Amino acid sequence: MGKILAIENHEGLCWKCLQSFNKSEIHNIIISEMGYGSSFDGDNTEIHLCEECYKESIKDNKELWNMEEIKCDFDREDDYGYTEYRYEKEMLEYINNLPIQSKQFVKNEFSSDGWNMDAQDWIDYQLGILPHEKCKEYMMYSTEEIKAYEERFSTCEYPANRIWDDNSKGCYCPFGSSGNYNQGVDDNISSECYECKYHTNRTTPIKDIEDNDFVEYMEYLKMKIKEVELKAKYGITE
Repeated sequence: MGKILAIENHEGLCWKCLQSFNKSEIHNIIISEMGYGSSFDGDNTEIHLCEECYKESIKDNKELWNMEEIKCDFDREDDYGYTEYRYEKEMLEYINNLPIQSKQFVKNEFSSDGWNMDAQDWIDYQLGILPHEKCKEYMMYSTEEIKAYEERFSTCEYPANRIWDDNSKGCYCPFGSSGNYNQGVDDNISSECYECKYHTNRTTPIKDIEDNDFVEYMEYLKMKIKEVELKAKYGITE
């Protein structure tokens, strides 16, 4: 199966069926940026649909693309009147069901959020095939980094649970990686696992360490790990 290539010419292109038409036959749907709380926070973008695909998109909701704004439901007093689109959930569902070449237009090439990538790189990143070095140029986590964190943090010998003073809990290793209690991986990726030379599978129960003692315990672990490394390097067996 060949690589999915970015589409270079979008003039007259329907982003749903990927067929070309006269530009006058295309509905240019403009999505203006919103504020905090909206998925379109600070992001202007567009969707281009042919007549048939446009009619299909509003078959179940004639108001889908009317861009009506409503107040965000933050369920708190200090929401500052932020707004979102009334049918934002349905808009996002439609966008996410577009072909990946079209999602590239909406979420990258036509997006004003300031994180634009080369079109082909964006597609390759979404497919998990953008090389590690290229990901680093964009300051993004590579597939290799994500996989290393998910596989290594949860199995390593050295992370310990940190019990904070308010009884909240997290898990941390001496070399900067972190996750949820009992070595659960977090949505926030720790890139340190990717090139860590100290990973070893856990053979002892994970420890709960109180907040006041945690820094000292991490320092102890580093010293212990370094001692093992140096003994192996210099052939010390005692």
